[in-house]
Amino acid sequence: MTPSRRDPRSLDGGRLRPPALRVLSLGMGVKSTALLMLAADGVIPRFDTAIFAHTGREPKEVMRHLDRVEAIAVEAGIPIVRVSVPGIRPDADPRRLHVFVPTFELPADGEHGEA
Repeated sequence: MTPSRRDPRSLDGGRLRPPALRVLSLGMGVKSTALLMLAADGVIPRFDTAIFAHTGREPKEVMRHLDRVEAIAVEAGIPIVRVSVPGIRPDADPRRLHVFVPTFELPADGEHGEA
């Protein structure tokens, strides 16, 4: 299969080049935790970093789990970056229990736009 013109991967002698940076989106669920542990054990290629988006609404158990997982990851050379944006709560509509987040799409005409 030949990558399309928009495919960010590039061919190098008929083989795909490895990614320049391997980043894991760490949601602290079963799947992302398992991927991080597999990388820490050397079963799959190591991530350069893992990013945890801290909303400030995680239960204490999740944060304790993150602390345990982070200790293992750091020992394996995989730093975990905790990112947060203060003030996400005021954007939430308590009647609908959701936050309005802008989403972006690529329409048929190829121009970028906000949905």
